[in-house]
Amino acid sequence: MKAVLRDKVFMRLLAQSGHDLPVLAQLTYEADDPYAVRVGFLHDGLLAAEWRLSREMLAEGMRGEVGIGDVRMWPHLNGSREELRIELLRSAVFTVWAPSLRKFLDRTYEEVPAGQERLELDAFLAEVLAAG
Repeated sequence: MKAVLRDKVFMRLLAQSGHDLPVLAQLTYEADDPYAVRVGFLHDGLLAAEWRLSREMLAEGMRGEVGIGDVRMWPHLNGSREELRIELLRSAVFTVWAPSLRKFLDRTYEEVPAGQERLELDAFLAEVLAAG
């Protein structure tokens, strides 16, 4: 079994009313799915929603604006606080403290270095076909 990395981070949902709402999120990286980081939004200890985001896109988003369509990311300086802003579905914008995300991403790249990602295509196809 390949490694699974998890970490909890606090994010903020930037509400249109101007009030930020704190959100607890769980980051998950599985070496079996090396291109993705899952971001699970938790509420009362339960998973309320989950998004699969590109690991590479998260890393690039901390350096400059990336993405089109449903997911966009860009770095933001909030006073002296380095943040990554993540826009989902052109309606919800979340922020995460960039150093905590960078630390998690560094761990994923230690597990599976960039350019060495591999997918087990037979297992993937079997899973897709089983799901119908």
